[in-house]
Amino acid sequence: MSNHEKTNNKKNIILGIIYALTVISVYAFNLPLQIALSILTLVIIFELVTSIKEGDKAKNVINIITLCLFILGIVFL
Repeated sequence: MSNHEKTNNKKNIILGIIYALTVISVYAFNLPLQIALSILTLVIIFELVTSIKEGDKAKNVINIITLCLFILGIVFL
């Protein structure tokens, strides 16, 4: 396994933990949805920046669409 793959795996694990903690916090601790969506938006922005550096166009498009949906969710809540 190359160094790039190890770094990518660590990043994915950390982002997955953040996703899981946010979802659990919404259900278990009644975290407001606007705060949860804001946290997830920051995670998506981080992932978008890293995918731009990697040059993966498909991942960029998916992240941009997801980012737009999260921002709309924050606005409409």
